Amino acid sequence: MTEGMPAELPPLSSAQLGWHRRAAAPQVRSGHRVSRVAVEHRGAYELVDDTGEVIGALDTAMRRGARTPFDFPTVGDWVVRTLEVRHDRRVAITSVLDRSSLLCRRAAGPRARPQLVAANADVLAVVTTPAAASDAAPAQADRSATSGVGVGHRMEWYLTAAFNGGARPVIVVNKIDTVSGSEREATVDALRHRLGAAAHEVPILTTSAVDGRGLDDLGALAADGATVALSGPSGVGKSSLVNRLAGAEVVPVAPLSPDGRGRHTTVRRQLVPVGGSREHPLGGTVVDTPGLQDLIPWSGDLGLPAGAAVLDGLTLTFGEIAALAQQCRFADCTHTVEPDCAVKDAIEAGELPAERLSTYLELLADMAGDRFGDQSSPR
Repeated sequence: MTEGMPAELPPLSSAQLGWHRRAAAPQVRSGHRVSRVAVEHRGAYELVDDTGEVIGALDTAMRRGARTPFDFPTVGDWVVRTLEVRHDRRVAITSVLDRSSLLCRRAAGPRARPQLVAANADVLAVVTTPAAASDAAPAQADRSATSGVGVGHRMEWYLTAAFNGGARPVIVVNKIDTVSGSEREATVDALRHRLGAAAHEVPILTTSAVDGRGLDDLGALAADGATVALSGPSGVGKSSLVNRLAGAEVVPVAPLSPDGRGRHTTVRRQLVPVGGSREHPLGGTVVDTPGLQDLIPWSGDLGLPAGAAVLDGLTLTFGEIAALAQQCRFADCTHTVEPDCAVKDAIEAGELPAERLSTYLELLADMAGDRFGDQSSPR
């Protein structure tokens, strides 16, 4: 049994892995089969299917033909691999099947390059925690990555990445056992206010990995073979939620730090089977991701097929700004210095919070750099 998948778990059925959710099954030639990437290592991949687990490595021809990071498998990908192992006791991955979605961020560093987070995720669950003061100002919110509304300052980044990549965003307010009911409600209300028009498109769940509240609702997202990617900053309890959903300690969880905050524990992305919910007993999978302080969406081509449900993330995340922009005097208005700007007029009239525009402009500037980045190097 390989490191990263618990020994007590049985082989995963194709239904739980979500094979039936694909639009069409590919033709696989003799001596090959389809598996799903559970863990990505340097130069190797842990693959799972209904026969068990196996270690795979890229076929020589596939490696030589890769031109961009999108040509390589990532966690959640469906790949075609050989049945027989090679001399290094690994099967050969010969191709990556078309993705239905792709969560991709701009990698940290001065050079604009994409970093694949998870493939074929149906839902991106952005995990945060309750705020002690539900109406925290953005400047105060940035001081704590685990302050609930604090992550709301970057919540728009996550939502845009989900919409752009074809996944459905959901916000999960975890650790509700640490606050009163009124504080929990205030946190949810503050998030909805912060998200503006996007609040109508994004459900907000409240959970506790300690006492189990809300886990049925979260588990229902991973029913019927669906894949849920959990993301968010370190210490918000993503790994604890995964373990509760899986019914076993499949990923390590560190004790709280002296100040009561969670610690960073997840160091790699990992596909984990979970049991769904009481109403939907056929479970699916979740992807536990390392804590991402920022998830600046990659604005370049994601290489998704024409049938993928890719949306205009900025328009959905900042719907009220997109609607107001249609009334601006100039079609290419930047909403900064131009006259007769409907967006600035709405701010002056108190109809649009100024921080919504500042967040929009910041995200737009961050994403603009991706279009000019060097994407020619595979890794």
